Amino acid sequence: MFSILLAFLGGLGIFLYGTHILGSALQQLAATRMRTLLSTVTNTRLKGVLSGIVVTFFLQSSTVTSILVVGLVGGSVITLSQAFGVILGSAIGTTFTVQVLTFDITKYSAAFIFIGAIFIMFLKKQLYQNVGSISLSIGFIFFGIGTITSSLEPLSENQEVLSYLTSISANPVIFALLSMILTALMHSSAAMIIIGIAFVQSDVLTLEAIIPLVLGANIGSTFPAVISSFASTGEGRKLALFNVLFKGTGVILALLGLTWVIDIIPFLSDSSGRQIANFHTLFNIAIAMLFFPLVPLIKRLFILLFPTKEPEIAYETKLYNNLLEIPDEALNSSRKEIIHLSEHVQEQMIMQLKGYVEKAVSKETIFEVENTIDTSYVAIQQYLLKLGQKNLSEEQSNLEVKLLNILNDIENIGDTTIHFIQKAQKIEENNIILTEKDLDQIKTLLGYIEKTFQNSVEAFKQQDDTLARQTIQSQSDVEAFEKDIKFEHFNSLIYKQEHNPNISAVYLDVINELIQLHHLTMNISRTVLGLV
Repeated sequence: MFSILLAFLGGLGIFLYGTHILGSALQQLAATRMRTLLSTVTNTRLKGVLSGIVVTFFLQSSTVTSILVVGLVGGSVITLSQAFGVILGSAIGTTFTVQVLTFDITKYSAAFIFIGAIFIMFLKKQLYQNVGSISLSIGFIFFGIGTITSSLEPLSENQEVLSYLTSISANPVIFALLSMILTALMHSSAAMIIIGIAFVQSDVLTLEAIIPLVLGANIGSTFPAVISSFASTGEGRKLALFNVLFKGTGVILALLGLTWVIDIIPFLSDSSGRQIANFHTLFNIAIAMLFFPLVPLIKRLFILLFPTKEPEIAYETKLYNNLLEIPDEALNSSRKEIIHLSEHVQEQMIMQLKGYVEKAVSKETIFEVENTIDTSYVAIQQYLLKLGQKNLSEEQSNLEVKLLNILNDIENIGDTTIHFIQKAQKIEENNIILTEKDLDQIKTLLGYIEKTFQNSVEAFKQQDDTLARQTIQSQSDVEAFEKDIKFEHFNSLIYKQEHNPNISAVYLDVINELIQLHHLTMNISRTVLGLV
């Protein structure tokens, strides 16, 4: 009995590990494309359902689809009702995995494993590495299925075990609940259903007894999304609740009509494995069709029950750890936060410096922004460093480095701005009176900084290489202006026969800090072009 349990757990472990590798490899290959598909094709509910089917099948995870949809809803790319359509489609998309797994190709698992190992070990190009991972994972999945099925075959001759399993399966509700819990723990409805198919094919349980297990697996698959939604946005929680609502309703209706459901099963196929897979698909299609016309009503109900809160005035960095499992989405989220931080710095710090020079803005106002920069810098940097520990592609790693560079420039911009203010304070402390022309030149230099920062942030935001290049080319104007104002400053001192060295020291310190600030704003454009 111990050897049977060991073989079963080994097969299950190999199966789950295979699905994990497959999901990761497919995300690297297709997550960005699938996100683009969702953002461009889901302009109607029906297209939302169809794109949900396609995306979930290719990414092999309804949870990943949900996370992608949350990001799109949060960014106002798609509406909540369109997102609900995608969730309906994702439920159907997951069933195709079971359909594929019921084909009798476990005997080819060794070939998939061998091909995958060759690709991973000897072909270093990222595309080949991903193809190798997919082949290896498919081999593991089918090898795991074969091991699970063969491990259960001896149980059909063990009357003690058979009577125990029969007593549990005799109560459909209890069996469904048990399946729901195990599915939630394994994070895989496919694994639970494959186990059910193995029980039937090994003559351990009857086909009728397994149907509640399939129903329980359907609702159990919603739990990982529910748990991850606790650390998500309001849209994420709404989508997770909708997923539980429509699957839970379908499961309850199916359990209430279990007698009629069991009568239909024999007509779905000649093979018991295919019968279970077909029922799983038809069940999800049926509940999707049931809820499809109700989506507008459910949307209004959700808006009524969960009204959107007014946006808070205070700046806040929002990054969610559940996205770390989807590198493309985590990078996209980090990029949005850096853009958000850049715009905040532009409006509340850079654009306020002229007001500070004119004594219309207090230094405390700008110091508050510096505190925000420091807090956000730490949060975003830690998030990106956690992401760097994941299995990133070369393209993803390059983007991560770019984001870290730009984040570092923003932090340095905050520090340099504070240094500028501290240098400027010395003008009053040393009773130095700057001429009107000196003040105008400082304001002109601040104008250059404002424009460069604005263009650099826009180039980063729009991924506009042309604007970034034009911004860098404007540096010669600032360099020429720097030489002019320093030359004029010294000429003015000579003309006035001024011998106080503090005047030049303080004034030039102020100018140098502003030049350094301009260089840092320029660095963002350099990073956009990959020059840093």
